[in-house]
Amino acid sequence: MSVITTEPLRLRVNIAPVISLLLFVAVFAGFQGGRYFMANRLQELGILCSLLVFVLGAWMALFRLPQPEWKRWVYTPVLLVGGIMVIWSAVYALRFGENMLYCLFASREFLLAFIGPAMYLIYCSGYERWRLERVLWCALLALMLNYLFFYFTLDLRETFFSSDHTVSNLVTYDEWRGFRLKPPLFAVMLALLAGLVLLFQPGGLWKRLFALLLLCLACFIWSIVMFRSTLATMLLSMALYPLFLAARNRVAALLLLLPLGLVAMPFLAGIAMDHFLNAEGGGIRLKAFKIALDHIPQYFLLGAGEDNSYGRTYQDIFAFYFYPSDLGFIGITFKYGVIGAVLYLAVHVTIWWRLLQGNWAYRAANAGRIHPLLWALLIFFTAQTFNLVLNPGLAYAQGITAGSIAIALCGILRKDGYRES
Repeated sequence: MSVITTEPLRLRVNIAPVISLLLFVAVFAGFQGGRYFMANRLQELGILCSLLVFVLGAWMALFRLPQPEWKRWVYTPVLLVGGIMVIWSAVYALRFGENMLYCLFASREFLLAFIGPAMYLIYCSGYERWRLERVLWCALLALMLNYLFFYFTLDLRETFFSSDHTVSNLVTYDEWRGFRLKPPLFAVMLALLAGLVLLFQPGGLWKRLFALLLLCLACFIWSIVMFRSTLATMLLSMALYPLFLAARNRVAALLLLLPLGLVAMPFLAGIAMDHFLNAEGGGIRLKAFKIALDHIPQYFLLGAGEDNSYGRTYQDIFAFYFYPSDLGFIGITFKYGVIGAVLYLAVHVTIWWRLLQGNWAYRAANAGRIHPLLWALLIFFTAQTFNLVLNPGLAYAQGITAGSIAIALCGILRKDGYRES
């Protein structure tokens, strides 16, 4: 077990606060904190910030890390992200005669995947772990405060009926819950889970007050949006954790129950699909499902590709109501084909397994104590596994950000010997 021995990041000018600011902007934008104003232009700034820290970290870590490790954290994300963006932009351009460069720009949210490698590399260059964790905590708090600010200041009815799709898409409506501003859902889930652990861990008054604030804000936002299926999968994951996931020797029991899960899966999937289709706009969604299923055999291996808003979109080619992002894993298969769907599953399983192993190792090194952020990410990705058919979040900005942070945190804790910060 190797423990990093580099000194804290000190140059002639202390750049650690600058790096903290860049990482904060990247995480805040990655979880879609800027979606409520300027058509989410803050996302581009977040991508720029993550790339700046990645380049700086890659340069400084070049002189501190063994070459195999450095290549793994630099070359792998470049090849993976670059391959996804280039291949599926080219697929759409060749299939439908569109400009590949526009498609490439349309897939830029995949660049948020560099947040994680940037964190790991800059940590290996001497940026302290406590600073990194503080950035994550502050970003989660800021995301929820940002949501509540716009929830109370925006005219939700006017926003919902806006002629600009980027504006009207911010609000959803049904007769039961009324007009609701869409939240940074993944950040709210992580804040709720991590805050719950932090509240019951030893610490000073300010730490407990911060945890209580996170919990109160997250619960209040849940009372606004009331996403029942998301809450149900999260509660199920929390219930399964002490039974099957808390220790390595309990996984065997989970494997024994796996056949029962496979038997029940079609039944549960049927219930989920009924709920999905009977929700607001279910009739239109059913038509969109039919279009996707009709065309998946035609675009079997690589899918239809990544469209863009500067040429013909999916809505122009297939139907005005056809948005693959609304169709769950069927939409992923339509866009990226069987190869893309398998790649998605492989990345999802890899992230979940590393989080599980990291949680075991951290508990073993700290007398059973759990790391709040690591545990929250583990529960979150377990819930995402149950919700995979309806919400394959790893293909979009919030999920890309969460997955990238999860990989980085696992790597940093392993590098740090799983000691408490």
